[in-house]
Parts: sequence; C-alpha cells; structure tokens
Amino acid sequence: MSDTLEKVKARLAKRSAQVQAFMDSEIGKAIIEALDAEFYDGNLFDPDPHVTAYNLGRRDVVVYLKQLQTWRPKK
Repeated sequence: MSDTLEKVKARLAKRSAQVQAFMDSEIGKAIIEALDAEFYDGNLFDPDPHVTAYNLGRRDVVVYLKQLQTWRPKK
C-alpha cells in the first residue's frame, strides 16, 4: 500500500475515534440531536437552487459525522 493511502487511513481512524468518543458523551448526544433537528430532518429543497445546495451542504456535515461515528477499519 502506498504511504499516502496509509496516512489517509490513519487520519480517518483518528478522526473516527475522536468523533465516536465525543458522540458517546452526554453532550455529544445532545449536540447530534440538535444538529439532526436543525440540519438533517428539515426541508432541504427551495425554489432557489442556491438555497437547496446550501441546505444539502449543511445536511452533508451531519451525514459525515454519523459516518465517522460508525466507521470501523476493515480487517
């Protein structure tokens, strides 16, 4: 495996562990619940395509955090 790929995997493992530790805390659970309510479960679409793109970008941050929370390295 290339050195770059190894670095990416290590960085992903570190970020995932940090997010998992944070999300397992009481404050982390409250924050993800607030982020879900504000950015994930809301109305994404708007007649203005720029607003739709903005809303989708906000939602993608929550999706990314949830993916990091459940990510496990492949054995």
